[in-house]
Amino acid sequence: MALRLETPGAEHRERYEEMMEEWEGYGGRLNPGAMRRRSEKHPEPISYEAWMAWLEEDREAGQELFFLVETETGRLLGGISIRTQVERERLYLDGHSGYGIRPSERRKGYASRMLKMALPILWDRGTDPVVITCAKGNTGSAKAALAAGGVLVWEGEGEEEGEVVQAYELKRG
Repeated sequence: MALRLETPGAEHRERYEEMMEEWEGYGGRLNPGAMRRRSEKHPEPISYEAWMAWLEEDREAGQELFFLVETETGRLLGGISIRTQVERERLYLDGHSGYGIRPSERRKGYASRMLKMALPILWDRGTDPVVITCAKGNTGSAKAALAAGGVLVWEGEGEEEGEVVQAYELKRG
């Protein structure tokens, strides 16, 4: 199946809302966080236009979101955020990227493919090595990092009590 990364735009509105209905109905943590339609200040879903404004604020702060799109149908399968300006002391907690696949499409290798597609963007922007972090229990994210060539370089305490975080490095060529 052919896939591509696309920057969210007005043309994605209906497909984004459909994907988010599925994701929110499934429950659990939404990752990447840039996909959110809610916040502490906005407990009800915000409009697509307001969400696009959030994305612009994120972009100005150094984080950019891409959708993973099935080329033939245009269906949104997930999203990946890239962050090139991570504070050094937070690198092994936040990493350079966060990604997620909609619940109905998980366990099909899409996260690995999406990460592999995003790596050249990060490398071209001067990020090498790329650091990917995840909770130790998040086997899907860990498998995606490993499949993309990642090497486990750190395991330590996260920000929440009892949380263990793993950090993987992915180097160019």
